[in-house]
Amino acid sequence: MHRAARILVALTFGLVIAGGLVTSRDAGLAVPDWPTSFGTLNPPQWYAIENVRTEHGHRLIAGSVALCTLALGLLVLRREKRTAVRRLAIAAMGVVLLQALLGGLRVLELSVDLAMVHACVGQIFFTIVVCLAAITSPHWQTDPRRTAVSNIDAGRTANMLAAFVVAQLLIGIVLRHAGAAARPLLGNLIFYVHAMVAFAIYATAVRLHDLLNDCGNHLRDRSRLLVRLILAQLALGVLTFALTEAMTYQRQATLLESWVPTFHVAIGAAILGLVATLVLHTRRTAGDETETLEAQTAPPIR
Repeated sequence: MHRAARILVALTFGLVIAGGLVTSRDAGLAVPDWPTSFGTLNPPQWYAIENVRTEHGHRLIAGSVALCTLALGLLVLRREKRTAVRRLAIAAMGVVLLQALLGGLRVLELSVDLAMVHACVGQIFFTIVVCLAAITSPHWQTDPRRTAVSNIDAGRTANMLAAFVVAQLLIGIVLRHAGAAARPLLGNLIFYVHAMVAFAIYATAVRLHDLLNDCGNHLRDRSRLLVRLILAQLALGVLTFALTEAMTYQRQATLLESWVPTFHVAIGAAILGLVATLVLHTRRTAGDETETLEAQTAPPIR
C-alpha cells in the first residue's frame, strides 16, 4: 500500500504541474467540451497544437490519477484495519471525483470562481494523498515511539505553520486566477501581503526545524527539506512577480512566463504536503500508537 501511495503522490504531483501549466498558458478552454475532447476520448493529432496538448495532456494525467486513486482506495479498504488510513482512502476517492466534476464544470461554465475552487481542491487532494503515503510508511508503522513528537512547542509551531501555508495558498490562488481583475481594487497590497506571509512561513519553518532537532533523523530531514523548499519558493515568487510586471508593461517574456509560475505552484503544493506530514507526526498520541501496534499484530483483512 505504501508503494502504491508513493506512486500516486508522484502522479498527483505531475498533475499539479500539468494543471499549473494549463493556467499559465491560459489553455483551459483550448478543448471546449467535456468529458470528451472534441467529441472523442483521444482526438487525433491532439499533441500538434500547444494549448490543446497542454489541456488534453492534463486530462489524460487526471484520468490516470483518478483510476489509481480508486484502485488504491479499494486496496486500503480490503487490507487495512486502521481507521485513520481507511478514512483517508475514502476521502481521497471522494475528493478526486469532486475534482473531476469541478474541472468539467470549469470548462462548461467558463467561471473564474470555479477555476479557483478547482485549484484549491487540487491542493487538498494532493495533501490527502501525501498524508496517506506518510501513515502507510515503514517509519510510521514499525515503531510509533520513533515518530511521536512529545515537544508541545513543536506541535503548536507545526499547526501555526500549517495555518500560514493554507492562508498563503488561498492568497496565491486569488493572485493567479483573479489577479488582473483584483489589481485595480487592491493595487499591489495583495502582493505585499503575499510576501509578508511568505517570510512568516520561512521564519516559522526555521523555528520548527530547531524544535525537531532532537527527534528522529527522518523528521529532521523533512524539516530541513521544508526550509530549503521555502527558500526556493521565495526565489520563484520574486521571479514570478518580475515576469508578471514584464507582461503588464508588454515587454516580451520567454518560456519562463509559463514554467516559472507553474513550478511556483508545484513547489507550493510540495510545501503544503510536507507541512501536513509534520503536523501528523507532532499530533500523534498514545491512542494513535496503540492503534498502530494493534494493526501490526492483527492479521490482514482478506
